[in-house]
Amino acid sequence: MTTTIEKPPHYDLEIEQPKTGYRYNQDPFILTQFINQHRDLWRTQFLGECLDLGTGVGIMPLLMARDFPTTRFTGIEIQSELSALASTNVKRNQLSSRIEIITADYHDLSKKTDFRDRFKVVICNPPYYPVEDGRLNHCPQKRLARHELAGNLENLTRTAALFLPPKGLFILIFPAERLIELITNLKSVRLEPKHLQFIHPLNSDRAGMLILAARKNGAPGIIIENPLMI
Repeated sequence: MTTTIEKPPHYDLEIEQPKTGYRYNQDPFILTQFINQHRDLWRTQFLGECLDLGTGVGIMPLLMARDFPTTRFTGIEIQSELSALASTNVKRNQLSSRIEIITADYHDLSKKTDFRDRFKVVICNPPYYPVEDGRLNHCPQKRLARHELAGNLENLTRTAALFLPPKGLFILIFPAERLIELITNLKSVRLEPKHLQFIHPLNSDRAGMLILAARKNGAPGIIIENPLMI
């Protein structure tokens, strides 16, 4: 596998990723920015452990470790090639004491009792599309990252709820058109939507993406943030 090494602007990081396989986009940076904007509100949660479901090459834990120096991160990745790169990236950036990478299907880890209620924050940049929605990419890495081949939205929200203790946070970026489906699945496992921000392409009044933070066993009531234009 041919790789490249990127140096994200404004971050003292070097991140290796596939040259032609699945490569991270702007979503992890947008999600990190959103979390940073709420860091005072969520400081109690970030004193605990944070789990990244589907970490890819480890981009989210690597970005957040600099901004949350007291938080320990775990990244789960089902694709062994990406997981190996994530582990390499953690070592390259001297963050092995703060970030652990696990090669696994998160469904299997949800059966382990030591993962239940363990993480005060679960973050995720999940596949956006159901299997039946659109043409599947010929690249296996892109196919798994973009379509719900390894698990659907119901599986994802149920797993996040298992990993979180009461008052824990689940934060994800997702297509705006699937908002109702997302909220329905969150509420079915007692993850109460608390903060919502729509993301619009520049010069468009139609949201393309959203970021949503839900609290386990939280009280009803949601804050709609000002939209983000990108």
